[in-house]
Amino acid sequence: MPRHHPAELRRELCERMLAGEAIKDLAQSSGVSENTLQKWRRQALVDAGRAPGAKSYEVDELLKARRRIKELESELKIVKQASALFEEGGVDPKGSSRLSGD
Repeated sequence: MPRHHPAELRRELCERMLAGEAIKDLAQSSGVSENTLQKWRRQALVDAGRAPGAKSYEVDELLKARRRIKELESELKIVKQASALFEEGGVDPKGSSRLSGD
């Protein structure tokens, strides 16, 4: 199970990594794994504008947008299925309800 580290610790270690401190040294002194520190460093570089990628504060908005797209796609699927029912039944929604033959 992944360990959760305090945000303050992460912020401090990211600042030290961006300042040039070695990941190996930070891992030994902080108890955070080198792999975790490498991930944090990669994201810190993106957030600082030194590497391409989605900034950490933009990810939430992106996730919301993707969820909304899925919702809209499922709604569209339902509307298409309902529309197909009208086509199959030969019901003309704009047709007259009066009987012809008067």
